[in-house]
Parts: sequence; C-alpha cells; structure tokens
Amino acid sequence: MAIIKKFLNLFRSGKRGEEEEERLRSQKERYETFLKALTEGDLDTRWNAVRSVGDLGEPFIEPLIRGLQDDYWVIRRGSADTLGKIGAPAVEPLIQGLTEPGDDVRQETIRALLLVGEPAFGPLVAATKNSHPLIRRGAVQAIGNMGDARAVPPLVEALKDPDPSVRRESAMALGRIGDAQSVGALIESLNDAKEPVRMAAMATLCALGELSIEPLIRALVDQNEDVQRRAALALVTIGEPSVEPLIRAMGDANAGIRKGSAEVLGQIGNTKAVPVIIETLNDPDRAVRIEVVKSLAAIGVPTIAPLMQVFREGDLMVRTGAMEALWMIGQPATTPLIMVLKDNQSDVRKRAALLLGEIGDTKAVDHLTVLLAD
Repeated sequence: MAIIKKFLNLFRSGKRGEEEEERLRSQKERYETFLKALTEGDLDTRWNAVRSVGDLGEPFIEPLIRGLQDDYWVIRRGSADTLGKIGAPAVEPLIQGLTEPGDDVRQETIRALLLVGEPAFGPLVAATKNSHPLIRRGAVQAIGNMGDARAVPPLVEALKDPDPSVRRESAMALGRIGDAQSVGALIESLNDAKEPVRMAAMATLCALGELSIEPLIRALVDQNEDVQRRAALALVTIGEPSVEPLIRAMGDANAGIRKGSAEVLGQIGNTKAVPVIIETLNDPDRAVRIEVVKSLAAIGVPTIAPLMQVFREGDLMVRTGAMEALWMIGQPATTPLIMVLKDNQSDVRKRAALLLGEIGDTKAVDHLTVLLAD
C-alpha cells in the first residue's frame, strides 16, 4: 500500500510540474504577444493590449510603464489604469518613472500611483527625499493629491527643498490637503527667493481661508517687510472672513498689529469696521493714527457721516484725524462740510471753512463768502 501511495504522489507531482510548465509557457506567449501588440500594433491593438493584462501582474509592469510614454493619450491612460490595478508591485517602477520630463507622461504616472492608493503612500513619502528632483516633485504632487493629513509633515519639509519646483509643488499640495498645521511654514515661504514659490504659498494661504487668518495677522509684524506686505495682501484676498478677526486685532497690544490691521481693513472696505477704526483715531501711536486716517479715506463715502460726528464732537486728536480723513476723501465731503458752516460752535465753522478751502470744490465758494461777515 505504501508503494502505491508513493507512486501516486510522484504521478501527481509530475502532473503539477507539467501544469506549471504549461502555465509559464502560456504566460510567456501572452507576454510576447502583448509586447508585440504594444510596440508594433495600431492604436486599437495597443489599446486592447493594455486593457487585457491587469490580472497577470508583475511581468507586465515594465512594458506598461513604457505604455505611459505612448504618443496617444488613450494608451497612456489605459496603461495607468492597468498599473493601478496591478497595485503595490507597480509602485517602485512608477516612482522611478517620475524622472520622465514630459508633463503628459508624469501626470499619468502620478494618476497610476493614486489608483494604487494606500500601498503607494509610504514609498511616495520616502521618495520626497530622493536625489532626483523630478522624483521629489512628482512624489510631493502625488501625496498632496491623496489628501491625507499624514502627508503634511513631509510636505512642510519639502517647502525647504533646494529645488524651487519642488517647493512650489509642495505649497500647492498643502492647499489640496487643507490642514492648519501647514500655515506657519507657508507664511515663511512668502519670503522664498523664487516668485513662483511665493505665489503658490500665497494662493494656498488664501485658499485655506479662515485657517490662515490669525497667523497672517501675526505676520503683519514679521521681521521681513516682504512677508508683512504679502500677509496683508493675503488677508485682503481672503476678504470678508478676515474682517471680524482684524476688527479684534485693532485692540491688540502690539502697535504694529493695530497698524497693519487698519491698513488691511481699509483695503477690504467693509463698512462694518468703520466704527472701530474711527475709535482708533486717538491711538497713542502716531504711526497707527496715520494708517487709520488712510484706512478711513480708502473706505471713502461710508465713513463721512461718522467722521463728521467726531469732527464736531471729538477731542483734539480725534478731530485732527477726522479732518485729515475728510480732506483725503475730497469732494464727496463738501456738502456735509457746507452744512456745518452754520454750526453754533465757531471752532467747528472755522475748521469746516479750512477744510473746504483745502478740498477746493468751487460749489463751496458762495457759502464761504457768507462767512466773511461771521
């Protein structure tokens, strides 16, 4: 009985060996057919080839990588789809394929990595440290497109990459993830030596919206004046959501914050800020007062009525600031000033006459002439 059993095992083993040989022979034939179709076939033949081998796995990765460089986008797209189905074994060859300089090829390579998904994440993070700048750039773009918050630390690190295209791509990628922990590093990038990097950081900070506002307000007193200026521009671009935080910042202990906030509020032009800005006409810091006046003048006509009130009733410092703002607003302030030429307070009449003279609107001439008999 034992001899018979041993014989049967040998027979089965031999049969399995024959089956394995047949499988390998079939795979080899299919591989050769696929290669011929991909390299020599017409468009339809190549298309059918790249769509038919996703279940065969690793042996077909290399020719599919070559398919990503095909002249026709449909072959590139089909190759990317199939590589995505093959999954983890295709990740490292795809990452190496990022050295291809053509954008059309690189985009499909990145797309294939995105289709692979989670198995590609770790290798892509590691690739952000690759010696080849094109691989680093592609890896940064890919993990940014994955939208995974785990990518934020390596992307923040990539903002310091020696290659400006990697830094720019990193700033853009952080915008696609939208995580608050990236804001500080993006603000630092507002001082990058390369304008495309600065512009990308600015665009991302604006896209992050409310997440960026408080750090941007703090950046209004950055040691670097360029960062200050770009932070202000970002707040203006964010617009309405910035108004309330900037109004609160008008009461900040730091005079630079108050000054910068007044400037930005003036550029945004939201009338909600006018009462608070007018209250700051008596700020103890002269530079803040100057910026407050400019801000009120920038907002323009909506500030005239409240300015006229403090023009008549405020203390000396407030009245002086109100006068300067009204003068900067110019002709729109003429009629309200004419109206107070009959005010009971002689000092009010005097200051109104002085302002009308500075504004120089001829429609005030007759009203001023009457005052010659005051």
